[in-house]
Amino acid sequence: MNRIKSLHPIPKDLFFKITLLKSMMYCGVLWGLYHQQGWAMMSDHEDFIFPFWLNSVQAHKYAELHWPDYTPRKITPQDFQESLLPTLTRLKVTPALCNSSSRKFKLTTQQMRHFFFSESLQPA
Repeated sequence: MNRIKSLHPIPKDLFFKITLLKSMMYCGVLWGLYHQQGWAMMSDHEDFIFPFWLNSVQAHKYAELHWPDYTPRKITPQDFQESLLPTLTRLKVTPALCNSSSRKFKLTTQQMRHFFFSESLQPA
């Protein structure tokens, strides 16, 4: 029988990612920032990014600071599958889950589809 010799704490960034993914799986909707000309996007040193949030309050706070002309808009699974996913894929834009402290967790569109928009996870 194998015995555990030592335990190491989970790294903070991994804990953050696991917590966000679990939240995504059960929240049922995501929020982006929208303006009459389209969705808000940003870039970092590596990618063009489509930011999204788990709730409208965090999205609104971010908009107040960075994009005052944008307002939070709900992203339903149908919106994601039919409109957003094809556009993000075509433009090679990386989705990134943001939180209130402006931390970003980048995902692929396939990861978003699996963790958030999977049919089996949607409420009946």
